[in-house]
Amino acid sequence: MASNLRTLRTTAIVGLLGIAVTHALELPDKLEETGLIYQGVMFAALIIGCILLAAAAGKSPAGPWWAGALLLGALPLIGYVLSRTVGLPNGPDDIGAWGDPSGIASLVFEALTIGVSARALQLLPAAAVRTRAARGRAAARA
Repeated sequence: MASNLRTLRTTAIVGLLGIAVTHALELPDKLEETGLIYQGVMFAALIIGCILLAAAAGKSPAGPWWAGALLLGALPLIGYVLSRTVGLPNGPDDIGAWGDPSGIASLVFEALTIGVSARALQLLPAAAVRTRAARGRAAARA
């Protein structure tokens, strides 16, 4: 079980860093476009959040870390869908632009991060029970 969670965490880190890179590639354009600076600020916050969460992977409590990874995967995916359907303020050019390569790459990383985070959150309660039981057995042997 722990091995499975480690694999999921490694995959989530790759996903988080992929989200950060794909948004970093688009950041200069968002900061240059008049009226879209708010999107640039959101991109910068997402990039920083993904990097910080990836860096905290082994140092943070598992439950909150996985919830954060799930959130950082879901928010940009929702933003992408909204921007391509109803549009975001001052961003009507994105409506219908589903084929943007960096957007598609980001969607892949976001979906990956969401999937592994959801799976890890399912596994956490069982892993915690096993850990407590193993500690109890070790204490009984000592």
